[in-house]
Amino acid sequence: MARRLTGDKRPASGDGGSGSAGPSRAPARDDQIPSDEEDGHSTSEISSAGFPTPSVSVSGASESESGSQDSVPAPQPAQSDGEAEIGDGLQGLRLSSPTSPSASSRLGLGDLGAALPSAGPSRSQTPRHLPGASSPAASSGSRRRRSSSVDQRRYDVRDEAPPQDRFHDPTFQQSFTEAQSLMTQLAGVLGSSTLHLEPDSTMKTLRDRADKLARFQCPPTRTVGLVGDSGAGKSSLLNSLLDFRNLARTSNGGEACTCVVTEYYHHEGPNFVIHVVFFSEEELREQLGDLVHAYRHNHFHSRDMESEDDRRHWAKRAKLAEDTFKAMFADRFTTALLRSDDSDSSIVNTYLAWAKETSRAHNVSRHTVMDSLENCSSLLMRLTSDRDGADGPRIWPYIKKIRVSLDAYILSKGLVLVDLPGLRDLNSARRNITERYLRQCDEIFVVCPIGRAITDEGVQHVVELARQARLSNVGIICTRSDDIRADEAQRDWGGARAREVQRLSDSVLEAEQQLATLTEQLDDLDGLEDLTVEEQLQQVRLFAQRELTSREIRTRKFELLQYLITTRNDIVTAQLLTQYGGRISGGDLHVFCASNTLYWEKRDLRALAEVTPFLRLSGIVDIRRHCMGLVSESQLRIATKYLRDDVPNLLSNIELWVQNGAGTADAEKKRAVRQALDKLERRLRRKLVERPYPLNDLARELTEAFEELVYERRHIRRWTQGAIRAGQVWSGWHHTTFAAFCRKYGTHITAAVGYHCWNEEAMKSMNDDIAGQWDRLTQDVRDELDSRQTCVSEDLDDAVARYLGDALRALSESQSPLRTAVQSSNRLHVRAVEDLFAKFETDLSKLRTDAFSGLRTSYFGQSMESAYWRAMCESGTGMSARQKAIINGALGREELFGDLMRRLKREFEDLAADLEDHVRAAAKNYLDDVKGTLDLVREENAALEAERDPEFRERVAEELGRVRAAMESVLERVREV
Repeated sequence: MARRLTGDKRPASGDGGSGSAGPSRAPARDDQIPSDEEDGHSTSEISSAGFPTPSVSVSGASESESGSQDSVPAPQPAQSDGEAEIGDGLQGLRLSSPTSPSASSRLGLGDLGAALPSAGPSRSQTPRHLPGASSPAASSGSRRRRSSSVDQRRYDVRDEAPPQDRFHDPTFQQSFTEAQSLMTQLAGVLGSSTLHLEPDSTMKTLRDRADKLARFQCPPTRTVGLVGDSGAGKSSLLNSLLDFRNLARTSNGGEACTCVVTEYYHHEGPNFVIHVVFFSEEELREQLGDLVHAYRHNHFHSRDMESEDDRRHWAKRAKLAEDTFKAMFADRFTTALLRSDDSDSSIVNTYLAWAKETSRAHNVSRHTVMDSLENCSSLLMRLTSDRDGADGPRIWPYIKKIRVSLDAYILSKGLVLVDLPGLRDLNSARRNITERYLRQCDEIFVVCPIGRAITDEGVQHVVELARQARLSNVGIICTRSDDIRADEAQRDWGGARAREVQRLSDSVLEAEQQLATLTEQLDDLDGLEDLTVEEQLQQVRLFAQRELTSREIRTRKFELLQYLITTRNDIVTAQLLTQYGGRISGGDLHVFCASNTLYWEKRDLRALAEVTPFLRLSGIVDIRRHCMGLVSESQLRIATKYLRDDVPNLLSNIELWVQNGAGTADAEKKRAVRQALDKLERRLRRKLVERPYPLNDLARELTEAFEELVYERRHIRRWTQGAIRAGQVWSGWHHTTFAAFCRKYGTHITAAVGYHCWNEEAMKSMNDDIAGQWDRLTQDVRDELDSRQTCVSEDLDDAVARYLGDALRALSESQSPLRTAVQSSNRLHVRAVEDLFAKFETDLSKLRTDAFSGLRTSYFGQSMESAYWRAMCESGTGMSARQKAIINGALGREELFGDLMRRLKREFEDLAADLEDHVRAAAKNYLDDVKGTLDLVREENAALEAERDPEFRERVAEELGRVRAAMESVLERVREV
């Protein structure tokens, strides 16, 4: 279960000590818990020579399933001890060994069972006693008998407990599915006549709408980004969450192979679909330019570099460049051109021409459909790895993004999972793609091995990005939580925790010793040629005791594993919350621990009751449930709109079609109705299109507010002086420290000066002046949009109440469906406007990060990028002075802040204009929908259609009544959820 920081920070459970997870290392082979194959499991065995390194991880089951993280149910042990249990297992025992095949034939199982002492009551679980060992007298009561068969079903993720919310409530999901089924049946009836085949017929429109609602799926609404360094276990984690073994590659494959952004979307059906997005020519040119310059700078200037840090930095960049060129061009590439006297631009042009030829030779389809997991995995390997088993140039350097669509349960409710490169990638283009993508995600998980979670630099970089971007949706997933040794845990933890590990280890050892004794006794009996009846009876008892003892060993091992894993998880979680919780906006940091190895070791075994506890211990189940819960709020709103407005609106329109075809109104009534409905339509059109409609002139009014509160308060000269003063402070640092910050694009931490973000510090004067004004602007915009949305709703309701009444009085039999249809159209329009306003507010939040943060991808960061690059490229005598001159020169340009503010103004104006355009489009759609509804009453087309086929009209009327009654039941159940 994820731990949340909600205020006080509690120490990990145990003896109250701070505890340290410490670095974990892989256990020695003979010190692991080995495989126990007796019932198909692959648990680990603890030898009597020493204690093990269990290979299990846990993020405990939800409280609804198991009470707490530490109460995951163990695989069931024997239900009683001693001879009282032996009779239960006789029918399933193999009584003979290879050396004594006839033992069971000399005495029937029934006779043996009768010869055993009668079974007593079940034993207490605490303390636990081994079969055959002395035990306290059992309490009275009936004995629970063990089932004679084992549940052989395989684990199915669709049987996992859903998130505890309204959207995932089984009643709500069943109601939603039933509504879709009703729409499917209704579409079938509407298509049972040839009327829907006529292009301009009303029935075609109604049938198409029913078919669209029948096929409706909640759209993707939430994106979860997984980011982490190479080797963190990110791809394995994705495989586990998606529940597709070996789908994503599990290593980057080569030195230069940086992860390509890979999105995972839901797709119904058995096929897999891969869509590839390639870099544009200009994007490739920019990357090639960086790589060429990096290689040549290292080649020609490494001897002039004064510091070892500089030499290491450029050596890494040169190695990345060479590996990338080898991947792109294979045998065609040599370093001769890079070491020649040609200019950088000339070499880039040559490589770009090669790239065009190579990309054509690859002949990779942008859209590929595959019929098997193996084919999909192979294509992904080819697209993203150096190790795809093929010769020649690789394709991954040309790919910007991959989209994979598959039928994964975790994605089925509208979730999108994204595999992202790390923020420490030396490839600036891919690194910046990650930063921009993370800012768009609804939740971010940084993935790292649990052994180094506290000190992992990847975690630190993501948390710092979240602080600067004011993101509150950040979590940490610690992988490899199965990598823990009992003996090391004892030494590291000490106190009560160490004593508990020793107790559990001793318990396993005791059971194993008992098993060895039973095996030795059976071996002794196997050595006898003829067994007496008493000896046969003793052999049966020993077989049964050995079976029960084996089960007991598995149970005790599980308890040891569970304690080791959950305790270490608690310790690391508490440390992460203490270290990072206060740096996340809102202080709500989710931490999970997972073992992909354990998940796949147990996933496909058939003993479901024994497999499930291990899968819960793997932590994957809880992470999957958490991710699926992220879509709940947005999907509930979409699904509720479907049930309460979309479906009723269609049913009302169909009812109008049926009633109009009945031809009960005379000409005078029809004329009065048409006049009233024409007046309603004109009134609605004037309100939505003409001034002073609340949503007209939105762009102008929003821009005026921006200019008054933000743009007119700019003080370029003062802000420039503030940036210059910041640069002067940095210039006083030691030259090696200054150079290190240049290499890190201004954001770095050293022992000498601590943490600094140069971009943030240079922008401080500007942010002091207008960041607060921006926050005031966004609050004023929010309040104004809320007010206007209320006005829209009231205006539409007023128009309907005022002008629809005349039509309803003239045509009373149409009152219910006509009013329902128009009112549902009103609600749908108001919700569309509400969605547009919510998106605008989200866009303003992202624009704030662009304008006022110090991120590399912010406006300020992009403006300083070239200065940092030029500074880090300096070398030789006078390097430090030139570096400082470059940085201070960039900070001293008044255009730095002037350009920033002009760009902010343009972006705000574009957002405001887009909002107004979308609002106008929503108004047009609303008017079209209302016109279509009104035409069902005032036009003759619908009546003529129905009159042409009275039997079809009757079928529609009958089906409509059935669907309406069923939908009333559906809505009643939904209201009770």
